[in-house]
Amino acid sequence: MKKRDLFWLNRILLILFTGLIFIGISIFNIVQFNNTYIQEEKNELEIYGKQVEYTVSSLLRNNNINELKNYAYIFKNNKEFSFRLFDKNKNLIVTTSDNKKSIKKNDIRIGKKKFDIWDLYIESFSNKSLEKVNEIKINNQNYYLEVSISQEFVITSIIKAQEKIIILFIFGILCLILALIHIFYSIRSSFNTLEDSVVKIARGEFDTVIKQPKNSLLNELSLAIIRMTNKLKNQIERLTQLEKYRSDFVTNISHEIKTPITAINSAVELIEENSKTNELQKECFDIIKTQTTTINNLVGDMLALSEIDLEKTNEHKNFKVFNLNNAIKEAIDNVTVGFDIKFNSNKDVEILGVENLVITAISNLLSNAIRYSECNNIEINLIQDKNIILEVKDYGVGIPEEHLPRLFERFYRVDKTRSRKNGGTGLGLAIVKHIVELHNWKIEVESEVNQYTSFKIIIQTY
Repeated sequence: MKKRDLFWLNRILLILFTGLIFIGISIFNIVQFNNTYIQEEKNELEIYGKQVEYTVSSLLRNNNINELKNYAYIFKNNKEFSFRLFDKNKNLIVTTSDNKKSIKKNDIRIGKKKFDIWDLYIESFSNKSLEKVNEIKINNQNYYLEVSISQEFVITSIIKAQEKIIILFIFGILCLILALIHIFYSIRSSFNTLEDSVVKIARGEFDTVIKQPKNSLLNELSLAIIRMTNKLKNQIERLTQLEKYRSDFVTNISHEIKTPITAINSAVELIEENSKTNELQKECFDIIKTQTTTINNLVGDMLALSEIDLEKTNEHKNFKVFNLNNAIKEAIDNVTVGFDIKFNSNKDVEILGVENLVITAISNLLSNAIRYSECNNIEINLIQDKNIILEVKDYGVGIPEEHLPRLFERFYRVDKTRSRKNGGTGLGLAIVKHIVELHNWKIEVESEVNQYTSFKIIIQTY
């Protein structure tokens, strides 16, 4: 398990465990307090019952009913304690309250009293009996004495006694919530600071100073990001330097190759102009011209590839909005002198990119179609729907399926003999592929032998 996951898991479990313990202790204390308090009230009821029973028995023996009523009147305003006396027929003799209902055997219940805010709390005590009925035998007569403690008084006393516990419980919950908020805010603040630094680094600002958070977990993460940034910065600097060396090398070599090629062409032309040549010599001169032209084209393609590769490393590409229809027409004019190509478009299309490179890509696709399709039926279709699709399609010899995956490789040829004969360098489609990737577009190829070949450049619109 990762250290970050372990950190969060430990914190969550600790908070849950602490909360459960706190809630459990609070509930246990409340229940214990309630039971203890009610038991004390029962003991007190027992004592009151004995005292009242002793006095009532004495008055009953003397048959002194008036004194008995006066004695009951003493408890008239006592909201905590009350009693009732019944004869053997369960008829009420005397009472300290307004309750004149008769008893049923030994089951006398205190009437439930509801409170607006404590209904649920009071219901939890409804099964606690706070009344007692004693049978008294005086002069061979049976009497029933019911003594009781006010349920309202008991519940009110319990609530007052538990106010501190309830306040402590609420205070504990608030402290727990504040602790969670503090932990969340501190980690969130550290993460936001770290995220801002990472976003800047992702934009290429490798000199961004990463502040190390106080949190040990994020501190380790920030150190890892600093190490990664320094390593990435060094690698990019080294790759940039190597790319510059490579580009300079290709440029220098290309220029060095072009110089002798130009000299060779000039020498051949001079010999042809100033001397009589036989057929064999003329054929040799033609071969030299053809090969030097091929080498010159190859050098040009290599320079183009080098420039495109260099442009890929440039984060701020020189893209501008231009009309794709006009670019296609210019490409047609460049490569198809005296060759009729159909151009179909449903509307004028504006795109963002490097116009001269897009023209180069279209020109290369058209050149390939003219050289290798062996047909005069070539068309360009430009369709704008969800995406922009530029299709170069010919209805010639087609390309076998096994060659399709490798068409865009450098120097790959389907038919090497025919390619050399037609003057191809083997880099045309590779250049197209690099230009498409530079613009973050896609290119697809479909073909059936002796039917057609279709190259589609898919330009995504956002």
